[in-house]
Parts: sequence; C-alpha cells; structure tokens
Amino acid sequence: MKKILLCASRISHILNFHLPYIQAFQENGYQVDIAAEGTAEHPLLTQCYDLRFVKNPLSRTNLTTIRQLQKLLQDNHYTMVCSNATLAGAALRLAVRRLKKNDRPRCVHISHGYMFDTGRSLRSLLYRTVEKRLSDVTDTLIVMNEEDLFLAQHYRLSKHIVFTNGMGLCGDRFPAITAEERTALRQKLGADDTTKILLCVGEFSARKNQSLLIEALNRLPYPQRRQYLLVFAGEGATQEECQRLTERYELHPFVRFLGQVREPNRLYRSADILLSASVMEGLPFNVMEALYCGLPVIASHIKGHYDLIADGENGLLFSPDAPNAAASLSHLLQNLLTDTALYRRLKDHAFLPDDYQIEQVRPCLFNILVGGHPAVEIPTPEVTYP
Repeated sequence: MKKILLCASRISHILNFHLPYIQAFQENGYQVDIAAEGTAEHPLLTQCYDLRFVKNPLSRTNLTTIRQLQKLLQDNHYTMVCSNATLAGAALRLAVRRLKKNDRPRCVHISHGYMFDTGRSLRSLLYRTVEKRLSDVTDTLIVMNEEDLFLAQHYRLSKHIVFTNGMGLCGDRFPAITAEERTALRQKLGADDTTKILLCVGEFSARKNQSLLIEALNRLPYPQRRQYLLVFAGEGATQEECQRLTERYELHPFVRFLGQVREPNRLYRSADILLSASVMEGLPFNVMEALYCGLPVIASHIKGHYDLIADGENGLLFSPDAPNAAASLSHLLQNLLTDTALYRRLKDHAFLPDDYQIEQVRPCLFNILVGGHPAVEIPTPEVTYP
C-alpha cells in the first residue's frame, strides 16, 4: 500500500482543509498519516503523530521536531509527503533534505500565504531565504493567490509551480436559514431590524489585526456607532487585549465576543457585513464563506483579499498599514449607513464563484497531489511588483 504523510502545525488545519483529500487518497488505496500538533478523533484520521511546532523558527523544540520527522520518514518509506504553511512546511522539508537523495519521497508543499515579499526587510529576507534554500527538495509547489504565484516564479521556489483556487469550500456546511431563525439569532445578539451586524470570524492574532476593527468602531460618531454591532467569533492570543481595548473605549454595548464557534453558518447568514483587517493572508476561508452566504466584505487591501474582493462590487478594501487605517475603515462604515444604494450593490454581487468550491477544486488539486499535471490554467499576475 502506498503511504503518504500530511504535515501541518496544528491538527485543526488538517480538520479544516484536508479531510476531503484524505478521503480521496484512502478511496484510491493510500494510507494517510498525519503529523501535527494536537489530537483529534475522526474516522478518516487513522494514524496521527502529535509533534510540537513553535513559532520562533530558532527554537530547540523545532529542531527536535525536525529530527522526529526525519525518523518518521526513515521508518515509514512514504511515497509522498505534503507540507502546509510556513512553519510545518519548513520543518518537514528540512527533514526530507536530511535524507539521502535516493531515500527522499516526492515532496509537495502547499503555501497558504508567503510571509515575505520582494522587499528588503529582515523578516522578508529571512523567510525568503528559507524558501529558496528548500526549493531543491520541493518537487511541487502549490500556491493560491496571484502575488504568491509571482513570488514563487520570480524566485524559482520549485521545479513545478501550480496555482489552485484554494483548497475548495464545501457549501454543504453553509445551508440557508429561515427568516425566523435569522431574526431570533439577531435578537439573541442584541440587534434589532435597524442594526447592522459587523461580523469578524477567525483566530485572534496580531496577523488578523482585530484591534483595528475596535479602533475604527470607536472613531464613529455616537449616532452612527449605535447603528452597528461588532461580533467576534474566535479565540486566540490577542483576544484579551481586544477585550481590554473595548472596555477602555466603553464600547461593550456595541461589541460581542462569542469565543470559538464551531458552526459559523448561522452567524454569516444573520450578519450584514464581514470585516477583516488582516495584514497577511493566503486565500482566506472566512471571506470565501461569507461570499458563499451572500455577505459583502470590508477588508484590508492585501493578497488573498483582493483575489476574492472586487472593490466597490462585492466588497470594499482599505489599507491596513496606513497611519490612518482606522479612520479609513471608519469612513467606509459611515458611508454604508448613508449610501443605501452602495450596500445594496455590494449585497447583490456577494457570491462565491463555482471554481472556488470543493466540487471543482478537489479533482484538480487531488490530481496535482498524486503527481498529475495541473488541471487549472496558471494565471499571469496583473499586478506589478518592485
């Protein structure tokens, strides 16, 4: 039996993105092992290795994990290994590189958003150098936004670079709800028919930049502020900081922290706008989920966002880096209250194209993973980079 290893920093990543592909591999006679931090019970997860990954790239813990991955590769003789994202992606490929060339499995890396650009900052230089050094063991590289495609081609980060429309959104997880269900949930959150619910879904982190949303809400004049309700669904490292910021500005009547929400469908269906102030993304699932549910998006002008959002059509974009980013977002929120035609236009165009949905993405991506030729055309990036 052919054996493959999927590696990610967290087991939640496997559960969120890879179950349809694990099922496809198993249906085609593959044994699929998982290497990730954490444990989970699921009928598709038959062999999981709980390994620790630390965000500090120089941590001794990561060096131990690389050695553990190397031993897994030596003991199991995998046909193919697939790494995901930055940290786990580097660890697994470093483990592959430590093997003799004849003992190396085919290595696929899925980038969920590069943490570098063409700039000269120390951060960009560090992450870019790591990816360039690992390009010789990256047999196939999968990217999912146009800027990352440009970077991969420009720096020749793999022998075989493939573009896909993400991992595919499973629409079955987001069924429509009744008007009565929508009204009941809005009332439970404290919103009436005149309130616009601003929804933010995702892990609290510096990268997700949720504090900017609170700053923008605080900048709204009180008459406009009281027409909005900002709802956070998620947990994470910066959650307490955001809660303290909410208390400092006395915004608690206008903000809700729901914690982790396992099934966000009803929230998407009950909200009026999705907000995202992320400073870095790959191809964000929260934006795809919102668009699938017919929810317009206001988001930062970064890669991944502008791959999905056409400014002024299905959403609005603002710069998250500018000194006046909070003021810019606040201005957009004020405009939506007075320009009803704008909101109606955004709402009418809020949908997710079929080629981002699992029915179309899964056959293409599975074919790539097993070593076939890409089943989607690689676009030429329209943006210009320095």
